[in-house]
Amino acid sequence: MGRMARNGLAGLALAAMLAVGAPSLAASAAPKAPARAELLRRAQAGDVGAYDLLADSYLNAKGDQRDVEAAVRWLNVGVKAGDTGCMIALGNLYFVGEDLDQDEAKALSLYKAAAAKGDALGAYNAGLVYETSAEDLTQALGWYWRAAAGGDEGGMYKLALAYQLGRGVTADETRAVAWMRKAAAAGSVDAINDLGTYALQGYGMPVDEGRALALYAEAAQRGSAVALANVAAAYQNGEGVDVDLEKALRLYVLSARAGNSTAYYALGQMYEDGEGVKASLAKAAQLYRMAAESDDQEVAQAASDAAERLEGGSSETPIA
Repeated sequence: MGRMARNGLAGLALAAMLAVGAPSLAASAAPKAPARAELLRRAQAGDVGAYDLLADSYLNAKGDQRDVEAAVRWLNVGVKAGDTGCMIALGNLYFVGEDLDQDEAKALSLYKAAAAKGDALGAYNAGLVYETSAEDLTQALGWYWRAAAGGDEGGMYKLALAYQLGRGVTADETRAVAWMRKAAAAGSVDAINDLGTYALQGYGMPVDEGRALALYAEAAQRGSAVALANVAAAYQNGEGVDVDLEKALRLYVLSARAGNSTAYYALGQMYEDGEGVKASLAKAAQLYRMAAESDDQEVAQAASDAAERLEGGSSETPIA
């Protein structure tokens, strides 16, 4: 509990900006938690390590077993005891504002308190608050540097993007690649995927379509829906592998079903052009409408325009 999800590059090319939008919660990998009764016994006995897990059991329970008040109570006990996991978890509740009244100042204070005790994730989350809410990139990068120095993969990834895009620092391909490699080595799936894009486009390294495909495949195997779409694109375009439109189509579908709405745009194009599938303008328009829900605003706008074009009776892309 207590980890914020990190946004990867949207689409099949390098992103145009650092990830924006309110971060969402994602659970850290951990062994199966003990039963609540055991956690409650441990917490009541003063076991600091049980507070966060007990709160998590209340928040993730179903129906009447879910108890936000009890979760917050135990998180506060943990905060007073100096537990950084509780600080971050409670900060997340205040930041997201679904179970508690949103209070970004309280969230930031809790993240900073965790960082002061050496928790790199606390520093990373503080950076997210400055980037997404305060829109203070200078402060954000300072906290990302602190997170990266503490070994946090998200901090490393954010520094790679900053150097790649020249956001808050001078654009520097060498440093971007170096930090992206560090993030990938630390376990960042987004970084593995983005290194694939670097290899495909020759950003800071020689063009190597085979290497790009291998990196995309690795990220996809680790659960990246965006990387899965990138593997699909490789099969569609013959990048590092023979063209296989049927496989590309299947992989785009899997990517879309896994939550990557940008993949619907590629599917729409395949149905519009009859590429690997029987052409259907109606199906293409439907897919474009689904892609219009993408978080990637450029893709969303292109998909919306494409849907309107087809629904207006035109199968030809207008000449600018």
